[in-house]
Amino acid sequence: MTGSISKSQVMAGLQCPKRLWREVKQSASQPMTLAQQHLLAQGQEVGRYARRQFPNGVLIGASTSEAIPATQRAIASGSTCLFEAAFEFEGVFVRCDILRHTSAGWELVEVKSSSKPKDEHIWDVAIQTYVLRGLGLSVATVKLMHLNTQTCCFPDLTDLFAIADVTTDVEALLPEIPLKLAQFNQYLSESAEPSLTIGKHCDAPNPCPFKTDCWQSVPELSIFTIPRLDWKKKQSLVADNILAIADLPANYPLTPLQRAYVDGVLTQQPTIDQDAIASSLAELDYPIHFFDFETHNPAIPRFAPLKPYAPFPFQYSCHILHADGSLEHRDYLHGDRSDPRPSLIAALLSDITAGSVVAYHKSFEASILRRLAQDFPDQAASLESISDRLWDLEDIFKYHYKHPGFRGSTSIKYVLPVLVPHLSYQDLAVQRGDQAQAVWDTMLSCSDEGSKAQRMQELRDYCRLDTLAMVEIYRVLQTLSVHSR
Repeated sequence: MTGSISKSQVMAGLQCPKRLWREVKQSASQPMTLAQQHLLAQGQEVGRYARRQFPNGVLIGASTSEAIPATQRAIASGSTCLFEAAFEFEGVFVRCDILRHTSAGWELVEVKSSSKPKDEHIWDVAIQTYVLRGLGLSVATVKLMHLNTQTCCFPDLTDLFAIADVTTDVEALLPEIPLKLAQFNQYLSESAEPSLTIGKHCDAPNPCPFKTDCWQSVPELSIFTIPRLDWKKKQSLVADNILAIADLPANYPLTPLQRAYVDGVLTQQPTIDQDAIASSLAELDYPIHFFDFETHNPAIPRFAPLKPYAPFPFQYSCHILHADGSLEHRDYLHGDRSDPRPSLIAALLSDITAGSVVAYHKSFEASILRRLAQDFPDQAASLESISDRLWDLEDIFKYHYKHPGFRGSTSIKYVLPVLVPHLSYQDLAVQRGDQAQAVWDTMLSCSDEGSKAQRMQELRDYCRLDTLAMVEIYRVLQTLSVHSR
């Protein structure tokens, strides 16, 4: 191996040789976003909880350059359980989450924040096993320790983890690793990056940080926006250098849904069923509540009786449109570490009374309301009443309104710029749900009241725009429906 590469870089190479080459050759990395930092912190928290299962373990907390000799000293001194042990073999550097000596030999345990083992996890531990055995350590068993989302419920976290023995799967991969490393060595010995077409690997198993660069020649209205076009067809079109919908052969086989979208792109004309839209809007009763939750789903549950990754709401926004056209806004945002659900439910039941409740992709709001009703049975009837009145604005764009500007999506993030161009998420500090989670957790940790207030305002601005966007989209649709009469 040319120089030394980390296990994560080997994993990058397994996903895409070009990604490996760039990560090694172009060492300057982009700064992590707040959402990425939040995800990393969550993984570190899971790791700390995992180490509690091994009370006699020794943490190798040294820096990368000092970690290998620190590991060697710990093993030489008789330590039988190591955390973050470091090793290097044939130019591959690894750190092992948990390495425990048993009567049969060393047991390698990799901790993952996921709810089940994944294929890439097997490669992860196979690389570690290859390095350890290459150095002469007798690795007898290999296990993946992942979160138990089936039976673990707060506050009892004794069964927070499930453990899967993947030794057999690892043994099957080990013979492939020398060849893989030889290929990577060849790539890295070249001054030019490997040539590789774009494809599904750009997002799987993880989004590639270089995707924007590699996809810069992909037009906005590309084949990748065609609804439900499978990857086999996409890859075949890419191989034929067909990226733009305009270059798609006229007789290319498509479903009726796909053909309607492609024709709309080619003619630049929307398809609008005004009568169907009018009929749908007529189902709504005033006052109309435009409603949106913001939720958190931490790996380590915080409140009873939640499981790992079970979502709970910490915020909502509600715009209320009255029959006379007046509009008012109500919202709730929890500002401390206590369970937000009781106070949120009280505010919610006060703000939403009679009338329809409009959500965008209502199945999400419905699932949160059902869970709240289950966990707080005293308010179940009122919460279920709200759930029963949910009306999905997204359905209009699934069935009755197609526009090439939506780029094959029904997401509000694509619909809004077309129908209501004066409203935009681009100027907001928070623009997505994962960012909202990160900002909320950051706000809870703020010791400075000014910083806390700023974070809370950022969250309010984001959630408010979600529901205001629905109001304005509704008004556009209402105008269309009036013209259909």
